[in-house]
Amino acid sequence: MTHADIRTLDKSRARHVWDVADYCRRAGIHKAEEKRLIKVLGRYASSHELQMNIVRPQSRIR
Repeated sequence: MTHADIRTLDKSRARHVWDVADYCRRAGIHKAEEKRLIKVLGRYASSHELQMNIVRPQSRIR
């Protein structure tokens, strides 16, 4: 493992990481879906990972 100098890190690549349970609570996602997301992604994930893995009910188009 090599030492990384924190002053030389590229801050433009930094991402916000969410606690999956907190994200689900804020977004109003059902508990069963929250448990599935924790299984799939782990305890923490980026908002993009969460949005891409949420299963939304299919809407009926007439």
